[in-house]
Amino acid sequence: MKTRNYRIPIIYIVIGIFWITSSDYLLLSFASEFVPEISWYVASLKGIIYILGTGYLLYYLMNKEREKTVKADNKRMADIVDKMNNLIIMSDISGNITWVNRAFVSITGYTKQEALGKTHASLLYGPETNQEVVCQLAKAIQNREFFSGELVNYAKCGKAYWSQFNLSPMFNLNGSLEGYLSVENNIDDSKDREDLIVQQHRKLKAVSWFNSHEIRKPVASILALSELLMEEKNAEEQQELIKYLHQSAVNLDLIIHQINEAAAVK
Repeated sequence: MKTRNYRIPIIYIVIGIFWITSSDYLLLSFASEFVPEISWYVASLKGIIYILGTGYLLYYLMNKEREKTVKADNKRMADIVDKMNNLIIMSDISGNITWVNRAFVSITGYTKQEALGKTHASLLYGPETNQEVVCQLAKAIQNREFFSGELVNYAKCGKAYWSQFNLSPMFNLNGSLEGYLSVENNIDDSKDREDLIVQQHRKLKAVSWFNSHEIRKPVASILALSELLMEEKNAEEQQELIKYLHQSAVNLDLIIHQINEAAAVK
């Protein structure tokens, strides 16, 4: 880094010293041989040539240094992006893939060479890909707008996976569209958890509905038997009602235990 920082002033100093020490001889020789009548302009001519020459040299060296800096920054950025866990896909204005990172290769199974020149649709979409989301994405691309969504994509082996993606248009300094950048995440795990929660909710709802109906039977019997027991005067009939009341209570207790066990399992 230090060598790069000092390279331009070192070159500038060396050329300046060379010009100062040799310019008088070179210009006087030239003026004496070809245009002796303007030899008295040598001093001014030497300064003009020095300014023009060093000005162009500085411009050339600084431009080269700027190009090297931009290339180095781009390479560092590419290395960082290439090592990200997110799937990174860069496409041109026609939607053809121009670059992918290692995570894309690892998850999809496609090599960089296989992906280059292909579109997202031809490479990743399949039977379960939501076409409504695809249409919304196409509209955003047409309008050169940011778009975020979720889609089912397909790896090279045919395995489907859920992708949450953010697609952004890329513009240059002049405001012209250069392409698109898509940052994607594999969300299979979160989708599996969502499906599990939905299934559990459905099962618990079904269990609750069933148990709410089942538990009403012994409760209704207990209420009815209690009323009959309070009105009955015959001792034998009372004993018979108590027997039925006890049985209804046992049935209620059994159902409550079944509900607790089912809820614990679910």
